[in-house]
Amino acid sequence: GKARVPTLTTRDHHGNVKKTAPDNEGKSKMFFEAFFPKKSGTENDYDRYQYPQPKWRFEPITDEQIHRAIDKMKMYKATQPGTIPNCVFKKCKDILVPHLGPIFRATDRLKVYPTHWKLTETPILRKPGKSNYALPNSWRPIALSNGCARLLNACKTEDIVNRCEALNILPKNHFGG
Repeated sequence: GKARVPTLTTRDHHGNVKKTAPDNEGKSKMFFEAFFPKKSGTENDYDRYQYPQPKWRFEPITDEQIHRAIDKMKMYKATQPGTIPNCVFKKCKDILVPHLGPIFRATDRLKVYPTHWKLTETPILRKPGKSNYALPNSWRPIALSNGCARLLNACKTEDIVNRCEALNILPKNHFGG
């Protein structure tokens, strides 16, 4: 089939072509470099870090939190193929929440996060109105994640943000999750 992404090029700061990628493998590498730039020498040693004492005690997710998270979902925002779409959560929340609540609470109680919930797909879309789609920055990635995982993560984010705001842990210029 015909390639949907043209041969990509990167340029140096003088505008000279630095690298080209005519095949899919090269394009993938070029997109990866554009969307996930290397960090500048910051090595983290999480094993030796001295964490402070917790500021609050863990509380399991409630069904009310799940309802609020579903209410905030955009009806037609894309999820990963083969997972529950947002519109089903929104239209069937009264039926689903009594089942999702125990499942979400079990992920914490059993310390298990399903492997397939960790996986995402990242299609690349053209940014509208760009003059040259041969440049990697004329494209943008979108993350498609598992609908259940996204809902659980939204509940956890709400809880962390609310607690951080109540304890004045967040910087003054930080808003939301």
